[in-house]
Amino acid sequence: MTPGMKRCAAHGVFAAVVLSAPALFTRMPFYTLSTAVLMVMLAIGALGLVPLTGLARQVSLGQAAFYGIGGYTSAVLSTRYGIDGWTAMACGAVLAGALAWLLGLAIFRAQGHYLTLATLALGIALSALAGQLPVTGRNAGVAGIPPLEAFGIRLDGDLSVFYAFAGMLVLCVLAVDCLLRSGFGRALTAAGDSPLATAGSGVDIARLRRAAFVLAAVLASIAGSGYAYWYRYIDPGIMGLLSSVELLIIVTVGGTRSVWGPALGAFTVISLSQLSKQYLPGTGGTYELTIYGAALILTLLLLPDGLVGAFAAAGRTVRHTVERRRTAATARALS
Repeated sequence: MTPGMKRCAAHGVFAAVVLSAPALFTRMPFYTLSTAVLMVMLAIGALGLVPLTGLARQVSLGQAAFYGIGGYTSAVLSTRYGIDGWTAMACGAVLAGALAWLLGLAIFRAQGHYLTLATLALGIALSALAGQLPVTGRNAGVAGIPPLEAFGIRLDGDLSVFYAFAGMLVLCVLAVDCLLRSGFGRALTAAGDSPLATAGSGVDIARLRRAAFVLAAVLASIAGSGYAYWYRYIDPGIMGLLSSVELLIIVTVGGTRSVWGPALGAFTVISLSQLSKQYLPGTGGTYELTIYGAALILTLLLLPDGLVGAFAAAGRTVRHTVERRRTAATARALS
């Protein structure tokens, strides 16, 4: 089987697993369709961190800001101006991408952790701004957001919303995978591994990082819009620091250098959250945050490449063991 066929098979298996989640979750304890929808939304939002953090090695703490931009843009355009949901979602993605591009013009010309600090400040500023503006409903947020419609069908139930955004997740994973396997992806990997050597070869590193930042912002915006249309309500809390940290934990646990990492990380992190709510009730979220932190620390110490990297290493070990045994059996047969 050629590498291209293997990739197609992998995407097919991924699509089958994701789309079969409702049938599985309704038969498993403490999993619901709402849990599946949340996992899909967070996986889309965290997917943009694969090229930005995994390949370009740039840490962003502002994904929740772009998540909120998408959500608020869709909410305001749909409730106040009656604009179609998909059009409003596209407007939110364009706005988030444009803001990321403008911010990237300044921060990627400098060295150091400027992206982390700038995106952290962006999230705090936008959250405070959304809590003060009348158009965003101030701290009360925006309620009564109409659901999306597709082919004349209102996506007002968990099952319909799940299939719509699960399909979008599959398409986004495929698109990002193709992008990372192109010349852009290889240049981005080189810039993350050895920026000085890459710059010395004539590659514009700032432009590469800015493109990855824009991609991350657009994907986060799409996820935020989806959340607004699913939950039918949005408030400034969506752009808080904890939301950005959660997305970063998701991609770190799953694997920052693989397009499969965000989906696996979302499943793992949300499962831990559900476990803490199921078996540690009435704790006000304290234990939930503790479990998140413990999961991140254990991943960084024991699984530096995330769960995807651990599964890949286990697969290589099994293949090498099988090959050695096959070689030894052939040698004994010939002797």
